[in-house]
Amino acid sequence: MSQGDASTIMDAVSKAASQMNKEDLEITVREAVQCILCTLYGVTSKVKHEVRPIDGFPDLIRALGDPHVRKGLGLIIEILRSLGRCLEAAEMAEKVKAGSGPVCSLELPCYLIAYGVGSDNNA
Repeated sequence: MSQGDASTIMDAVSKAASQMNKEDLEITVREAVQCILCTLYGVTSKVKHEVRPIDGFPDLIRALGDPHVRKGLGLIIEILRSLGRCLEAAEMAEKVKAGSGPVCSLELPCYLIAYGVGSDNNA
């Protein structure tokens, strides 16, 4: 990655972050970092754990009996749902820009569209 690419990415992240509520952004980043670090610690070689492969549907059903698996799976599903909302909103914004979608002067990041930030109707 060239210095120019990294700068462009950082500018885009900075612009999106500047449009978010500062308290929400701080909480989001803090919680995400804590969860990521906790997860990485849980799978590190320093922690004794048994990795049991899932060999088919019956093993998956048994794994769902574990409350930690259910909670983690619920989080993954929420992440996928959120990604889907943002992708849909980004596609809508691209159609608007291309002139093939509804007419509006939308200059918002996809998360603002997807979650109705600043509007009365939340997704």
